Amino acid sequence: MPTFDSLMNPLLEALFELGGSGSIDEIYEKVIEMQKLDDELISIPHNPEKSNLTEIGYRMAWARTYLKKYGFLENSTRGVWALTPLARKKQTVN
Repeated sequence: MPTFDSLMNPLLEALFELGGSGSIDEIYEKVIEMQKLDDELISIPHNPEKSNLTEIGYRMAWARTYLKKYGFLENSTRGVWALTPLARKKQTVN
């Protein structure tokens, strides 16, 4: 299972592939596709008693949160994330 920090650069790559912005679902699907994550891994629930979120979805949410804190992402509309000028310049998080 990838850690949230190991998902940050794939998430940025996915947004570049999507043209610079995308919905949570679009980003999720693109990361799954690009990282070739199998169905068994992506179906693991995070906390089935409290939500229907998968573990990988939960970790991607944290990756988005940290990328926003680092100035690489913004979410101008609810559920839509976009690359910032900093992300377009640097392209990856080290």
